[in-house]
Amino acid sequence: MQRIAQQVGDLVTQHLASLRDQPAFRTLDRQTARALFADVAAEAPSQGAPFDALLADFRQRVVPHHAREPHPRFLGYIPSCPTFPAIMGDWLATGFNFFSGVWSVAAAPNEIELTVLEWFRQWMAMPEGSRGLLTSGGSAATVTAVVAARHAAVGDGGDIARLTAYCSDQAHSSVAKAAWIAGISRAHIRAVPSDASYRIRLDALRQMVAADRKAGLRPFLLCATAGATNTGAVDPLHELADFAGETSLWLHTDSAYAGFSRLTERGLALLDGLGRADSLTLDPHKWLYVPFECGCLLVRDPATLENAFSVHPEYLQDVRVRDTEVNFSDYGEQLSRYARALKVWFSVRYFGTDAIADAQDAAMDLAEMAEDVVRAAPELEVLTAAQFGIICFRVHPRGVDDETVLNELNERVNERVNRSGFVLMSSTRLRGALSLRLCIPGYRTREEDVRAVLDMVRSEATIVLAGK
Repeated sequence: MQRIAQQVGDLVTQHLASLRDQPAFRTLDRQTARALFADVAAEAPSQGAPFDALLADFRQRVVPHHAREPHPRFLGYIPSCPTFPAIMGDWLATGFNFFSGVWSVAAAPNEIELTVLEWFRQWMAMPEGSRGLLTSGGSAATVTAVVAARHAAVGDGGDIARLTAYCSDQAHSSVAKAAWIAGISRAHIRAVPSDASYRIRLDALRQMVAADRKAGLRPFLLCATAGATNTGAVDPLHELADFAGETSLWLHTDSAYAGFSRLTERGLALLDGLGRADSLTLDPHKWLYVPFECGCLLVRDPATLENAFSVHPEYLQDVRVRDTEVNFSDYGEQLSRYARALKVWFSVRYFGTDAIADAQDAAMDLAEMAEDVVRAAPELEVLTAAQFGIICFRVHPRGVDDETVLNELNERVNERVNRSGFVLMSSTRLRGALSLRLCIPGYRTREEDVRAVLDMVRSEATIVLAGK
């Protein structure tokens, strides 16, 4: 076991130490991938093989063909760039195979989870007594919140056919999916228009809620966005909290990516009012620098989770909790769950919050620098100002104003840049315009990386425009 562990540790360490020399992005089409694994895919082996051979196989078939999320030039989507102590915490959690679904069999690991949740509660300025659980990610956290909100609205066996939910047209796709999973009619999920800054329009929200109530429907849930995936936009949190209170709506706020920036002064200012939510989604595996999978749900009243999810079968009669003990299986859908908190605990305690905030500030500085570079380039156009490390822009040569032409140009530029493997960036659409998008949260990214990517965008645009 020690020899195998050393081999794996060396491989991971070598991989992370050499990231800058590796491509940021490599992929395979399914046909090529199927051919690569054809000799082992037909059926499971009846006889075992030495671990050395399996690791060599892994190096040859798997390692070359993936995107490197922690790479300094992985700037697409929302990257995950874990620290090494966080990786070690994850390894310890799986190595000891803690079962953290119930208190009695994992008291110390579960106390660590409660400690981590209390850190988060304080950082987000939620009231004392707020609690929740760590989940596989933001999507699972949001599903858990919507189920709890539904149960709070109608209880057991209540009529859910009339329930309606509301979110911005910039909300993450997980919000609508969570409502579907919770049994809310797709016809009753309202995408509220956003303003010029991609923030939910409160006037439109008021009209929708009033119209639904007049039609005999039952509004029950409002989902705010605090750091939209597209642009980093933040909905007006105080105004939405006031409106939710006036209209008896459960306010859930999705701050999966941006929430942990409250460790910085910029984040505190931009996310003022975050703690007023009834429930809140966070993703430590994004801007808290821990590995997948680690999401978080915080709720103002933990009893709402217990009311929605707690069951007491006979075979678990020995593990019922007393006093302040917590069975996390009573807070969500998982009974069997591993100790996700260890990777957070190791990383935060190793570095401290000051170092984490410094890394977040540096990322936001890089996005603001990228915005300056784009504004200074005559053939580039800023579509949304830098916020939370996100900058949306496009190639827009002088004299070219046809939106179809511009969209095709930027789509080709995006494809060519990513095909190089030097960088991975993503695209999105903003009011119909195809936007190139850089998301720069990783602590390995430097100014020269961002400048090189923008230089590549300009170079590839020149080639595309020349018809090559």
